[in-house]
Amino acid sequence: MRLLLMMLIGTLAVSDTFSLGMSLGPGLSVKNALIYPIALGLMFRMAMTGTFRLRLPIVNFAFLIWMSYALLTWIACCTLIHYPGYKPIHEAISLKSLLLDSAVFFFVYFYGIETEKDFFVLAKTLAFAVGVANILTLLDVAGIIHLNITIGDAGVEADRVFGVFGHANDTAALMVCLLPLLAAIATSSRGWARLFWFGGALASLAVLLLSISRGAYVGVAIGYSAALWLCRRYLPTSRVVAWILIGLTSLIIASVLAAFLMPMFTQALTERLFNQSMAVSVATASSGRTAIWMAALAKMSQHPITFLTGFGFGVHRLMFTLVTHNYYLDQWFGLGLIGLFAFLTILYQTVATALRAVPVAHAALRPYMIAFVFGMLGLSVAIFFVNLERPWDYVWLYAGFALRAAVDALEQAQSAPARAARPVATPTGRAPAAVARVARTRLVGDVRR
Repeated sequence: MRLLLMMLIGTLAVSDTFSLGMSLGPGLSVKNALIYPIALGLMFRMAMTGTFRLRLPIVNFAFLIWMSYALLTWIACCTLIHYPGYKPIHEAISLKSLLLDSAVFFFVYFYGIETEKDFFVLAKTLAFAVGVANILTLLDVAGIIHLNITIGDAGVEADRVFGVFGHANDTAALMVCLLPLLAAIATSSRGWARLFWFGGALASLAVLLLSISRGAYVGVAIGYSAALWLCRRYLPTSRVVAWILIGLTSLIIASVLAAFLMPMFTQALTERLFNQSMAVSVATASSGRTAIWMAALAKMSQHPITFLTGFGFGVHRLMFTLVTHNYYLDQWFGLGLIGLFAFLTILYQTVATALRAVPVAHAALRPYMIAFVFGMLGLSVAIFFVNLERPWDYVWLYAGFALRAAVDALEQAQSAPARAARPVATPTGRAPAAVARVARTRLVGDVRR
């Protein structure tokens, strides 16, 4: 199973890096040809061995409600409402790709791994795939290789590097999520491997800068700060200061690298961060996002019931030319409070579960749990400014195996007191009082040592 899960990550990364697509037909791809048989095989194994046990039931049910309600709104749009221009087959394929596939990825990686070694192998496989993809992106920008990486040439997209994971905002949001994982692996590695992991992390940071995604920058600033506050009990002050200095140094190096690879980077960054962000008009400062948000809310206010029910899955694109540029608003507009609350529940439970696992995880696992908290909080802030699409597969598979490791750590911590509380049999030939004296003697000796 571990090999299949590794192969799936590699297939995703190769497909995105080299723009292969790997389509097998409408709504079908090589990705589907791998993930669905793996899911069926996992279900068959659970049925045959009887080893299935429901873990994180709140997350399981939140995914079920999210998908079920989206399917219900799609059925309503097709059979009852009949929006002009609504394409049932197209929207069904979109629903499968954005919601069903995301849930399948999460559950396969959550229930598919069996040991802690599986977690470490998958974490390094994901980090390796992303790191190599970003290194190749920089080589393409430098003109050394040719992967047809998109670089914006006009308007608000001018001189922005899109990367291999979709739009520049998509790539940047994924980097915000996975940068802490790369850093955790780099710091826990030794020898030449450590240089490679630091190189992958530096390349990912450079791609994040080259995307010039202000939403991702805000995700780093606010999301990482919030994670630092939540994990403050488990991060010594000296280590925090050291990592801040390392982060600033890496940021300077990545900025110099980005400016060297693309001379227009400095001008584009200055334009978006200072000239545009400091504009008097809020709409200009937000690249028109506030106007888009207000238009969507105004449309919902014309039919107040939609604040609860939503207009239906995929309806926003029928009513507006531009996307919402806010994933939370997109869920609210399409799926109402039911879909939005289900999605928020999933996000909250992922962060809360990993945070609970931090103090009970052993020394090798703890940095990965902290990195997951940093990544998910950074992503949660970043998607307030972007509609994420292609990177969700990476996000949910990462959440799947990370949460499985967190749940296993919590269960082991809960079972340890139970094992310690079991009665100890009295050795043959010794009275209970003698056993107590021996125990006290050993305890005193242990303390002295």
